[in-house]
Amino acid sequence: MEELVIIRTFSSSKDFQFAKSYLESFGIECFGRDEVINRAYVDIADGGVKLQVRTEQAEEAVKLLFEGGYLKAEDFEPTAEMKWMEKILNSFRKK
Repeated sequence: MEELVIIRTFSSSKDFQFAKSYLESFGIECFGRDEVINRAYVDIADGGVKLQVRTEQAEEAVKLLFEGGYLKAEDFEPTAEMKWMEKILNSFRKK
């Protein structure tokens, strides 16, 4: 069984579909995780639609998403919550 990796999460199914179509036009096979639940229950879906690709195509897919404007460098920046949690964890590591 081939492994899939999540390379981007979209808050809307429409944005996911645009990116998926874009990647597929370059021969990247894409899969959507949580797409149906996101469409039906937007308010309770856990994080939106996850765009998945095969591991061996992940690097090329990320490059294409950057080139197509579907991914930006700031998408990789940690959120305020992540920064806060890291600060807490570091305080425990020092002890």
